[in-house]
Amino acid sequence: MNIEQQYIDLFSQYEEMICRHSVPLLNAPRAKAMSHFKQFGFPTRKEENYRYTDVSQFFAPNYGLNLNRLDIPVNPYEVFKCDVPNMSTSLYFVVNDAFYNKALPNYKLPEGVIFGGLKGIAEQHPALIERYYNKLTDTSKDAVTAFNTTFAQDGSVLYVPKNVIVEKPIQLINILRADVDFMVNRRILIVLEEGAQARLLVCDHAIDNVNFLSTQVVEVFAGANSVFDLYELEETHTNTVRINNMYVRQEAGSNV
Repeated sequence: MNIEQQYIDLFSQYEEMICRHSVPLLNAPRAKAMSHFKQFGFPTRKEENYRYTDVSQFFAPNYGLNLNRLDIPVNPYEVFKCDVPNMSTSLYFVVNDAFYNKALPNYKLPEGVIFGGLKGIAEQHPALIERYYNKLTDTSKDAVTAFNTTFAQDGSVLYVPKNVIVEKPIQLINILRADVDFMVNRRILIVLEEGAQARLLVCDHAIDNVNFLSTQVVEVFAGANSVFDLYELEETHTNTVRINNMYVRQEAGSNV
């Protein structure tokens, strides 16, 4: 069995479970994304974006996935190590690929600003997510993005309304926690309206010494004259592989 087939079979067998533990707006593009994945398979070194990387080897091991959204026992504050000196931030956590709602900062974001889990925000603000989610990606052109779109059940969202400035940086800690070799598939959606400003610091941290594979797709919509700063730090280990695709749409005068 080739490497792709195990994931094709996985989706075929567990599609209902994947969709049941996510939301319709994330479920809508899954079938199309999987059809593209079936058609093209994992990218090879013949493709420009992957010329120096044999991507398929990273997906060959037998990873666990939390498709049933079982609660992962972890206190993020006990394992949090991604501290940036002299920087006060609004701190949020994602455990594996599920937004952690049990530990939210006391700091109140400016009026109209939204930050939270993609699944939850899609339920609370469906029009917002429908307008932006998966609109910058093309799953027919990147099989890893197609793979992520097929299996991602949650992620994070930042929305900043027109002319609103978020003075305090937002810090998102992605915690990897598992007792067996494990795969996570996350999304990050960033939307800044005209004249908006925000800073996001994303930290990846692995607790356990097992093999981790994470795929992540980031979509950034930067309105006219908006300013968005994205910083990424990683405190994992050599058994961790992260494949990240970022898509950006900028309007006139924006700075990303």
